Amino acid sequence: MTRIDKASAEALIAARLSPRRRDHAHRVAAEAVVLAERFGASSEKAELAGLLHDYCRELSDEDTLAAAARFGVPVSPVEARRPKKILHGPVAAAELAELGLDVEVTSAIRLHTVGAAGMSTLEKCVYLADYLEPGRDFPGVEEVRELATTSLDRAVGAAARLGLLDIIGRGRGVVPAALALYNETHAEA
Repeated sequence: MTRIDKASAEALIAARLSPRRRDHAHRVAAEAVVLAERFGASSEKAELAGLLHDYCRELSDEDTLAAAARFGVPVSPVEARRPKKILHGPVAAAELAELGLDVEVTSAIRLHTVGAAGMSTLEKCVYLADYLEPGRDFPGVEEVRELATTSLDRAVGAAARLGLLDIIGRGRGVVPAALALYNETHAEA
């Protein structure tokens, strides 16, 4: 397998993502580095995961489902209704793993959208970086940004809570991993 470094990650996203999505990936990568340095994860791995986290985000729903089938990514009924929104992380992780991307980086990419209980520090940093990168502006994001200055776990918990409130408020189904993350981060509440 070939090692994917920053230069090859840049080439991969340049070939697949729109300029708008690449700009987002660069902001997430920069934020992931800040969080990784603050909370003790590898900044190099955080940057790679940030650059590549949306590698499959612009695939169509049909192509996302086909890739999920090809890579053996499980698809629940909730995911089947919104495949590219929910499955782009797991599909990207599987495709990039096949290309030789580091297992810790692929895991962070896989979990960046909905999270999961038991996430590593790197996985939390990438999940949070995607949530609060400077291009994001929605109710609650400032609360999460403030928490992220001092507590990774509290910031992840707030992001999980706000994400679930938004999804439920829209009348959409909840992926079990997102609920597990919420329950883990709010067990003492």
